[in-house]
Amino acid sequence: MNARLRELLGPRREERRGRGELRFIETALLVIVGIILLVVTVNDVHRQVRTGTRLAADLESWREVTGTKYHNVFIEQDIKTYTTRDVVCADLVKGKPKGYPRHPQVCLIFTGPVHQGRRAARGGFYLLAEGTDEHEPVLDRPQYRYACFGSAISERLCEIATAPAGLPDKPYVGAS
Repeated sequence: MNARLRELLGPRREERRGRGELRFIETALLVIVGIILLVVTVNDVHRQVRTGTRLAADLESWREVTGTKYHNVFIEQDIKTYTTRDVVCADLVKGKPKGYPRHPQVCLIFTGPVHQGRRAARGGFYLLAEGTDEHEPVLDRPQYRYACFGSAISERLCEIATAPAGLPDKPYVGAS
């Protein structure tokens, strides 16, 4: 048994007759698989670069619209349908206000292409941030949203009809 395995698996001095075309087919298949992997990798890298550029443009656009240089923003991407619709939310002041359990975050909806490092805000809303711990996550759900404007109205993103007492009650920018 061992001698037979050595003969089958061991190195040969010459190729068996009739096996050359099989090696050609195997090589061709390996080249085709390599080309497919190369194309998929290049496509994935290109998509990631486009996504990074879009998210950087969203951040700059949010800062321009709100007039703040706040860096700790939350960007929600549309990963269910793979569109370029992004929602960017952040406080207008750094950290959560002390002793005030509810304060609004400004959320803007960005869609469309990047032009000169910016994207257009098509709509938005205020999002109630619950609690006083600045590390506590904010729940971005319709029951915490109010003062919708632009595309957020047609998408019916807000469930709170009127602003809670003491909070801004008008859309942040360009109400339509």
